[in-house]
Amino acid sequence: MPTLEDVARKAGVSTATVSKVLSNTPYFTASTRDKVMRAVEETGYMPHLAARALAAGRTCIVGVVFPWVYDGIFTDPHILHILEGIEPECSQHGYNILLITPRLTTSGVDEHYLQLIRSGYIDGIIALDNVPFASVLEPIHKKGIPVVNIGYHVTSYMVRSDDYTGGYQLMQHLVALGHGEIGIIDVQPDLNYSAEERMKGVYAAAEASGMSVESLPTARGDFSVTSGEACAADLLARHPNLTALICLNDRMALGAIQQARRMGRQVPQQLSVVGFDDIPLAAASDPTLTTIRSDAPRMGREATRMLFSVLNGQTPDSVLCPVQLIVRQSTTAVKGGCLT
Repeated sequence: MPTLEDVARKAGVSTATVSKVLSNTPYFTASTRDKVMRAVEETGYMPHLAARALAAGRTCIVGVVFPWVYDGIFTDPHILHILEGIEPECSQHGYNILLITPRLTTSGVDEHYLQLIRSGYIDGIIALDNVPFASVLEPIHKKGIPVVNIGYHVTSYMVRSDDYTGGYQLMQHLVALGHGEIGIIDVQPDLNYSAEERMKGVYAAAEASGMSVESLPTARGDFSVTSGEACAADLLARHPNLTALICLNDRMALGAIQQARRMGRQVPQQLSVVGFDDIPLAAASDPTLTTIRSDAPRMGREATRMLFSVLNGQTPDSVLCPVQLIVRQSTTAVKGGCLT
């Protein structure tokens, strides 16, 4: 098996230089790096990652923690687009990502997750920590691992979407179109802090327009398309006069549109529907979906850049990412008590 010495001899440099180049140490010229990497390829040398990590005091691995609370974690485009922002930044810094999906209960996190955090295998962590009844951050803090949270559980470094403003804009948009009979597809109160912030914005806009928050018909889903269908069926059956639905994510909104059609309600002619997140399918659905763009890739990028700043000894400021109302075909105005 080729050794570090074989690579150094082939490249005409010292073994220390080879080791530092393979550890992505800066300050080497491009020609030196090229010679070392060419020698690695020609000799077939395979670095011993565990030994290198022990010697360098780092593993070059970033843990990305997405708690498993409901079955949609791997089918949720919003999560995939957060990863879309994380991976290139890690790759640019010579780091690999380790996807971690701890199971959360009211008792806390599962033991497998705790063992991994205690192992010393991870240099830093990006966590999507938004579940009110439990947090993945506590064991990370105890271990002293640098962490950035995309969410609302408190830690030193955080990235958040402006969920409150997004919720406010959705209600404001429907009110401006003349809607007064508005239903809401929410989620369970203990499921997600982001959803709670969105609802605070929805309620604030409703109160500002003179609506009674208590009178807003509400059904609760779990962010999935099927739950959006079930909630829409419930709301439209109980409140046939509804002219609009606010859904707290796009997948529930798309499910609501499908169900409305099954019940003979045209969107938007007889029912306006709005979502949140602006997943790619929102622009490709029929009708295209009015929604809030929260820019998940940007949140992933910001969180990763923040983490590497922390790993380099800096103290970056937390980031609140702005949102944007994207008006498409799923909403229309009410005139004279009838939808146009």
